[in-house]
Amino acid sequence: MALIVQKFGGTSVGSPEKICLIADRISKSYYDHNQMVVVVSAMGDTTDELIQLAQRVSVCPPHREMDMLLTAGERISMSLLSMALADRKVLAISLTGSQSGIITDQSHRRARILKILGDRVRAGLSNNKVVIVAGFQGVSESREVTTLGRGGSDTSAVALAAILRADRCEIYTDVDGVFSADPRRVPQAKLWKRVSHDVMVELATRGAGVLHPRSVELAKQYQVPLRVKNSLNDHEGTMIGPRKSTQKADGESDMEEFGVTGTTFDSNKFLVRVKLSRSTVLNSLWDLASHLHLSVVAPVFSEGEVWFFSDREAEGEWRRSLEELVRDGFIQSYRLCMETVPLSVVGDRFSQDGKALYEVISVLEKENIQVTLGSASALAITVGVSQNRAEDGVKALHKEFLEDRV
Repeated sequence: MALIVQKFGGTSVGSPEKICLIADRISKSYYDHNQMVVVVSAMGDTTDELIQLAQRVSVCPPHREMDMLLTAGERISMSLLSMALADRKVLAISLTGSQSGIITDQSHRRARILKILGDRVRAGLSNNKVVIVAGFQGVSESREVTTLGRGGSDTSAVALAAILRADRCEIYTDVDGVFSADPRRVPQAKLWKRVSHDVMVELATRGAGVLHPRSVELAKQYQVPLRVKNSLNDHEGTMIGPRKSTQKADGESDMEEFGVTGTTFDSNKFLVRVKLSRSTVLNSLWDLASHLHLSVVAPVFSEGEVWFFSDREAEGEWRRSLEELVRDGFIQSYRLCMETVPLSVVGDRFSQDGKALYEVISVLEKENIQVTLGSASALAITVGVSQNRAEDGVKALHKEFLEDRV
């Protein structure tokens, strides 16, 4: 008997018909004598619709009340799935994040998990029930409902798999696994059978929506076997695991040449440009981001200015916080470039070849795509481009590094 944690995303539970299909899949695994914990997201576009609803009644909805509102989406999914399983003679119980004992810090909208008690989850399993958990949510130690941020259901699933010592964690989505690019935008995208933890974190951080980066970091830390699969078929999907050496078809290692795993862009991020009063106050900016759990991607510092990408949903928080830093004299000015998004090439050994960043920029220049900035690390190269040319850039880079070089 195996203990399996499965997570189903919003598209996988997007309609009653899809929920019934998922119930069939879970039933099969249950009757194969597996113990099952199932984490669900809100149905389809429910979260976006709830956000829009809040914006119709409030210019700046309080984060606490937004968490109270948004957690309703997962509660709908979990209860409907439990009902569908009941019709299939499967014992099941649905639990919210707080009922599952997912304890978080005090932050609203982007809370971090501190610990998972999991008593009711274990009790359900011991009573031979499928335990359905509402993803994306928890409760603080002061008993406030919290949410984990976009993609938080992935984090819920991996964290539960870690604490329960599950045999594996399966993330179900609407594609067959992890591709070298979004297959809906790049039909030639390659499906990978295996991707390392470190590369997957970079892909997820830079816009590959198939997994949330925090979930991959947890899987690496707690050695959780993690697989991405399609909820609508039986494809084996992609295994996310420890790094393995890259081998050519003839068995010879690619010793020094950089390798590309994927190209991606993130339309949910924008460019932040900050002119500091002095370089030593950079720490104040990072402290602010850390305190509010605001993402900082591909930072570049030069001549008293720092440029980086952050989440579009945090625009208001950045604007208010940066205005305070201006008033307090920490920064001279700032600019939020909403039309500039990060475009990335992710892989490994980029530090082995100083021409890698140059090659990326050259490919984009041939397509008349203007590059605003460039940032390179061993695992990723990220440039800033106009949002309306980002998809063209992904296609050009994919053709150069993943099609023409095969």
